[in-house]
Amino acid sequence: MPTNNPKFSSKKKQLNAYARYSAMGFQMAAIIFFSTWGGVKLDEWLELKIPVFTLTFSILSVVLSLYYFIKGFTPKE
Repeated sequence: MPTNNPKFSSKKKQLNAYARYSAMGFQMAAIIFFSTWGGVKLDEWLELKIPVFTLTFSILSVVLSLYYFIKGFTPKE
């Protein structure tokens, strides 16, 4: 039986916010990790002395993850 308890509703909203922000953190970490890992593997495969792809992919992944993070914080109209 559903209840209209405002205390329960506010706790549920708070838990939803925690889940949303923790998911954003995991998404950011995954983007950075897999992009950097891909850059390392590509540098190894091409046998480059300077890790060009590792540096490029890691910087681009940080920018991309920050974009998704900011996009998640902006209110939808």
